[in-house]
Amino acid sequence: MIPWSRRFQLIFGGGFALADDEPALYIEAVEEAPVRLANDASGSYHAFREEFAVHIRESSFPPESEAESQWMTDEWLRDVWYDAFGPEPAPGDPFPVPQEDWGHSRLTDYMLHAINQTLETSAPGAAEWLAARGLTVEDIGAAVDRSPTQSVGFRSAPEGWLDHLHDLTARGLREAQPGE
Repeated sequence: MIPWSRRFQLIFGGGFALADDEPALYIEAVEEAPVRLANDASGSYHAFREEFAVHIRESSFPPESEAESQWMTDEWLRDVWYDAFGPEPAPGDPFPVPQEDWGHSRLTDYMLHAINQTLETSAPGAAEWLAARGLTVEDIGAAVDRSPTQSVGFRSAPEGWLDHLHDLTARGLREAQPGE
């Protein structure tokens, strides 16, 4: 299992992990991500992005508590990835979310916190964010209206997922979590 680098801890913890507690910081982190990637002369932000992809690929980001499963954690990370880096799944993601689900049957924290009924009342970067993902304010509004709980709509773990976890654990790429 790869330990979290200091860089990963600072960047992820500085905004991406804060959607529930500090939605404004999450929105800011998401909207800054493309700019930070484009202006990353040192390669630091690209290294963060690659480490993030590894945590998704290897299910190595542990759940916050025993009440949460590794699958729920992986699904949450897929949402953060989509919000920050766009519609292409993390490189090597073994269980990517189907593209047609995003913004339709699958909502993310950015969609819930940053997109309002109009672009004028949405977050400053909402128009660019939506355009980069081929979505509209109306798409998000309709998905929210269809969602009985206004939750993100995580999928159930697919067949073979637990075997995949056991393989990753046996190869030393992750630590087993309670309930596995």
